[in-house]
This record gives sequence, C-alpha cells and structure tokens, in this order.
Amino acid sequence: MSKTIVAVIIMVIAAIVGLFIGAALNDIVGGMILMVLISGIACIIHAIETSNKSE
Repeated sequence: MSKTIVAVIIMVIAAIVGLFIGAALNDIVGGMILMVLISGIACIIHAIETSNKSE
C-alpha cells in the first residue's frame, strides 16, 4: 500500500514539474503528460525489479 502512495506522490510532483517545463516550451499539458508518463514507467520498472529480488 505504501509503495502505491509513494508512486502517486512521485507522479503528482512530476506533473507539477512538467507544468513548468511545458510552460517554458509553450505546451503545458504536453509537458505534464510527458513527465507523468516517465515517472510512471520508472515506478513500474522499480516495482518489477524489487519483486524479482524478493523471490
């Protein structure tokens, strides 16, 4: 449960960072989506790697 909460918090922070990066590039929503996708994929990869180590 705590890993899920941490992943959601990371994605919210990434969306806020993406907002400012996207604003600098004149594409606010695109920047937010890009950063959330990158952080979401990173969280998925981390979860897969930690589950393989515990087996």
